[in-house]
Amino acid sequence: MASLIPAIGTCVSRMTGGERRLAQRLENKLEDDWLLWYDVPLGPRNVHPDFVVFNPRRGLLVLEVKDWRLDTIQEIDRQSVSLLTGNGLKTPGQPARTIPAIRA
Repeated sequence: MASLIPAIGTCVSRMTGGERRLAQRLENKLEDDWLLWYDVPLGPRNVHPDFVVFNPRRGLLVLEVKDWRLDTIQEIDRQSVSLLTGNGLKTPGQPARTIPAIRA
């Protein structure tokens, strides 16, 4: 089982449903040598991706979770997304966010 930092019990109240489901799956499905960080600041601009996943043999993966359902996505590209909601068509923000390179 992978290790989530901070422990899921301490951060579950501020997670969205999708983040919570993904955290549980990552913890349960990945092996013991995987480390997971939730909502940790990265880079000089202190961006906060949802998850940073690290394995010493496989590398680093940064994940941003979106709780969108396929049937609500009307249009999507790298710059924008249009979602059909109960209040009409919404454009909540960029679907892909660039995280600056971290320099040692």
